[in-house]
Amino acid sequence: MRKLDRPESPDCLASHAEQWTQEYLAARAKNPKQPFRWRKPECYQAIRESLRAMTQGHCAFCDAVLGISSRETVEHFRPKSQFPDLAYDWWNLFPCCDLCQAQKLEKFAEELLKPDADDFAFSRYFIANCKTGELEPSPQAEPACRQRAAITIDLYGLNLPARITARKREWEHYHRDRNSEPFL
Repeated sequence: MRKLDRPESPDCLASHAEQWTQEYLAARAKNPKQPFRWRKPECYQAIRESLRAMTQGHCAFCDAVLGISSRETVEHFRPKSQFPDLAYDWWNLFPCCDLCQAQKLEKFAEELLKPDADDFAFSRYFIANCKTGELEPSPQAEPACRQRAAITIDLYGLNLPARITARKREWEHYHRDRNSEPFL
């Protein structure tokens, strides 16, 4: 989970978000099971492209390469089922792999870490254990920060076995590559 700098909202979302939100809220008032849908395919594509550029094509939460490691989705950080007024809110949207999204589903906790928050820094909350491949709350962090890290690891499934294996493999490749290069 890297620190992200969010770009400006795509024009199509900026100009339609308020109207689409009001229409979605009205539809949900009539039918609480009203499914969410992106209103214009070309706007949804612009949203995805802008989000993908923000993360250089990686999942905002586990850092997997989207489209290679896992299918790309658009994550509603605050779930639209609980926060329908944020369904079209640019600041609530992240590029996400389908594995992270399948783990989180509609769960949410106020303590969940948001990678574009002004005060977010990976090292403030986490350490990567190179021996086990696990992400862990940083032992140097304040208790509240350790709790937030633990909640984030749990809700997004950041220590699922496949992710641990992938991290260990990346560490081994990095370590091997660094040791095989001549010193300058």
